[in-house]
Amino acid sequence: MDLLLSEHHRMVRASARKFAEVELGPIAEEIDEQERFPMEVYRKAGELGLIGSIIPEQYGGGGADLLTNGIIKEEMCRVSAGFGMSMNICTNNFCYFIAKYGTESQKRRYIPPVISGEALGSWCLTEPEAGSDALAIRTSYRVENGEYVITGSKTFITNAPIARYFIVVARRQGTKGAKGATLFILERGMEGLSTGPPFRKLGMRCSPTGQVFLDEVRVGPEQVLGVEEEGFKTMFETLDLERILGANTSIGIAQACLDASVRYAKERKQFGKPIAEFQLVRNMLAEMATRLEITRVYTYSLFPLAERGVKLTKEASIAKYYASIMATRAALDAVQIFGGYGYMRDYPVQRYLRDAKLVEIGGGTSEIQKMIIARELLR
Repeated sequence: MDLLLSEHHRMVRASARKFAEVELGPIAEEIDEQERFPMEVYRKAGELGLIGSIIPEQYGGGGADLLTNGIIKEEMCRVSAGFGMSMNICTNNFCYFIAKYGTESQKRRYIPPVISGEALGSWCLTEPEAGSDALAIRTSYRVENGEYVITGSKTFITNAPIARYFIVVARRQGTKGAKGATLFILERGMEGLSTGPPFRKLGMRCSPTGQVFLDEVRVGPEQVLGVEEEGFKTMFETLDLERILGANTSIGIAQACLDASVRYAKERKQFGKPIAEFQLVRNMLAEMATRLEITRVYTYSLFPLAERGVKLTKEASIAKYYASIMATRAALDAVQIFGGYGYMRDYPVQRYLRDAKLVEIGGGTSEIQKMIIARELLR
């Protein structure tokens, strides 16, 4: 696949891979066990420009294309999927969309602290009664004396327990369905905004996930992101790109599974020879590599189209759906190749399996992706 990449993208991959292996590799198991987000690594990522790669240069970013961001996320997730997920929420769901839809004041206030590694952002959509059915959100706002008063709660929000900034999707009181949503940029410390403790999760454990509570939070028009009451349009664009990048998460995890499996198959001996010489092990490795490369090529092909503004709802769902089941299968096969050792927490493949499962759920479940694909086909 590297042969199809430009020199720039190959350099990005090499730089991101080195950073991940040096900075995350030695602590990947520790931060998973401790359920700790490594802020010290996040700051270094900011210093190297890895967080703001796709942000325009005038706001401190690198001005690169979306594929650059996908490659960086893939390399982070290859070593620590939880870290890669948390970092990319800051890059894509927070900074990228402020750079695209925000006012000049919003761009200069909110982007630099995040891409420098000083602060984290979050994207607040999911609610207790609105998961797969995103249009069912109940967090609402009313306009009172020139201010917006926001009330509601969000759950399963990546970075919520430690984020400084929050993009919140809320609907105008009295609206239903796809109308009436507005995006607000909120800050920790605003009166009425609070967050819950980190959830205790199966996987992605170094990525803090939690709830956001909004109790009559009052803000002015300067906190509105984009056009008032057109938030769902932006939200669905966010979801399409998030799903393509979700495929990069799966690709990174699957690559880690393949790398670990190949190494172990060469080293582990049974019946007097390396298990790599057994046909059934070779079959698992070959299938793992084939599914991985097919997924990578398809996913990479979507980024230039997204750059041009092409509608990719079906394609994004295809990428996320197939990549997520591919990564879970790769992790299961990796555990099988490792045998009893694969079931031990001393070896990383069990972490890859726990991390991979989230991508079949977060950002829209696999079942929702199949519904979207079928709906788009039948239009």
